[in-house]
Amino acid sequence: MPNAISKELGGKVKLEWKLTKLEKDESGEDFVATYDTPTGIQTIKAKSVVCTAPAHAIQDALEPVMPESPSIFGKIRNEIQRQGIYHPPVCAVTVAYPKSSFQDVELANDFGNLQDLPGFGSLNPRSEGVRTLGTLWSSSLFPDRCPKDYNLLLNYIGGSRDTALADLSEEEIIAEVDKGCRQVLLKPDAPEPKVLGLKLWPTAIPQYELGHLGMMEELEKAEAKVPGLWVCGNYRSGVAFPDCVTFGYEHAKVVNEYLK
Repeated sequence: MPNAISKELGGKVKLEWKLTKLEKDESGEDFVATYDTPTGIQTIKAKSVVCTAPAHAIQDALEPVMPESPSIFGKIRNEIQRQGIYHPPVCAVTVAYPKSSFQDVELANDFGNLQDLPGFGSLNPRSEGVRTLGTLWSSSLFPDRCPKDYNLLLNYIGGSRDTALADLSEEEIIAEVDKGCRQVLLKPDAPEPKVLGLKLWPTAIPQYELGHLGMMEELEKAEAKVPGLWVCGNYRSGVAFPDCVTFGYEHAKVVNEYLK
């Protein structure tokens, strides 16, 4: 899918371009975006700008056109002892086990045998004592991702209630993920996992904590003062992938209407 999108857009997408400043040109009509790029400083002039960078990365860059930006994105919420919008660490770990090492049980509602992982995945409430947040059953979602006698699991671990995860070594993280799989899915004598991928995101999914709505209301008022600028992102429109896609489609209509 990313390759198909890239092919459709051609050379319009620039990678590793970091926005350092957004300002208006001398006429006050157009925006001028300054980027730090692999080939040096680059500037782009535009009639409109849609900024979907993470909340923790944009407050200084937007200040020339939105003076309220630092106070909004750097707001201190004393009730929860937090500054700005919090993005906790989360690690994504992909492992594989033989199907035979999964519990041989029939699931309720005629879903089938657990060894075939007949579903989307599993979530672990904190009350269950499983450190892993949840597991996507990747080989069930995407055929031919692994040999037929194996199951492929994408596990997420960390989050706002487990920030200590970021201080663990890769070996320790894998051990915690393996422990969680054994608590939920595997037989006691299951072999060690085949580890296929591990990625730690130090600043992952934004948290909609106490006071978040007030910050978004402030952002909406500040944004309204700068026609042609939209400050968007998963901290504003929902963190789920379908929410982000739906918002993108709908907001494209808003931008298109503005440009007309």
